[in-house]
Amino acid sequence: MRKIFLGIALLILLQSCFSYKAMENDPAKMETGKTYKIERNQKYSKVVFHNVKDNTILVSEDFEEKQIPINDITEIKKRKFSVVKTVALPLSIVAGLVGLFVLSYN
Repeated sequence: MRKIFLGIALLILLQSCFSYKAMENDPAKMETGKTYKIERNQKYSKVVFHNVKDNTILVSEDFEEKQIPINDITEIKKRKFSVVKTVALPLSIVAGLVGLFVLSYN
C-alpha cells in the first residue's frame, strides 16, 4: 500500500504547469524568447524562438541555435500556462489520495 501512495505522489510531482495550444502557421506572429512546439516531418521539437530571416526562422533547441525553413513547418503550438494543470488536477489527486487513505483504514 505504501508503494502505491509513493507512486501516486511521484505522478503528482511530475505534473506540468504548461500546455501547448495550436496557433496559425505564421512565424511573423511568434514572439521572441517564447517556447513553441514545431512539427516538421511528423516530429515535434520544443524550441525557443529568436528571429525570422527570409524563408527561415532562427530558434534554439537543446542549447543549440538552428535555422528551420518555413516551408518544412507543418504545425506550430505555443506554450501557455495552464491553471487547471497547476491547481485543479493536483488538488483532485490529493483529495483522491486522502479518500483512499481513509477507506484503507476503515
